[in-house]
Amino acid sequence: MEAIEISCQDGAPLVLHRLARPGRPRLLLSHGNGFAIGGYRKFWELLAADFELCLFDLRNHGCNARTPIAQHSIAAMAADHVSIRAQIAGTCGERTTLGLFHSVSSIAAIMAARDHGLTWDGLILFDPPLIAPPGNPLRDMNQKLDETLAKFALSRPQRFDSVEELSGQFRQRLGRTWVEGAAEDMAQATTRPAQDGGYELSCPGEYEAKIYAENAAFDSFDAMASLKQPTFLICADPDAPRALSPAFSGPQAAVKFGLSHVSVPETGHLLQIEKPHIVAEHVRAFVAPFVA
Repeated sequence: MEAIEISCQDGAPLVLHRLARPGRPRLLLSHGNGFAIGGYRKFWELLAADFELCLFDLRNHGCNARTPIAQHSIAAMAADHVSIRAQIAGTCGERTTLGLFHSVSSIAAIMAARDHGLTWDGLILFDPPLIAPPGNPLRDMNQKLDETLAKFALSRPQRFDSVEELSGQFRQRLGRTWVEGAAEDMAQATTRPAQDGGYELSCPGEYEAKIYAENAAFDSFDAMASLKQPTFLICADPDAPRALSPAFSGPQAAVKFGLSHVSVPETGHLLQIEKPHIVAEHVRAFVAPFVA
């Protein structure tokens, strides 16, 4: 893949990886808080033959350089979307471009629409962790999830003797429902060599926790009124055991704002690497009208 350097509005550097496909629609993909887009390989490789893929890690995640925590915010990530949209078009040419964003990157997309008027030809949001408005019974559930995740981010191990140590932890806990190989992909994509040996998380726990706290305070549910392009929500299964709050708030918001949506059976929040083939087929169906 070709690596393209992106300069963000505040000077933070990002690296975007592009798999060129002349004449095909361009799909820009990013990931959830604490993760990295390389960890979703089992999903996006299913789209690689038919679409131009532009993959990027959020600031202070994955392969990107670390910047001061004061520069680490959802608002900064939203502004990054604006920079990426403009610079990829300037570098690689204009073409039909769709944004495919999971979790907090989908919240950044919503904020970019509200605060910067950013539009795409089409937008797919994977299980966005929306915060329902005051008075909605889901609001407390939404915010408590972010509080729980922030505490987990601060308490989880930050350093590892090897990448395999983290992939083993994924397989035992969070990644028990991921497809084979996804735990290894995610561990590799979310770590970097530590200066004094071993490996460390690319996105430190305090950075990850800060984003959860900000998400809990952003009324993203109502901000979806700012979305002006065709938008499709692909959500986790609300009937799955221990379903998390995005599986409920996403479909509810889609109905309120007249957006297309689907819930993928037997999936949780990391649905793209739990049922990648099914999710990819939903993506293809949405993108089909954009294919020349």
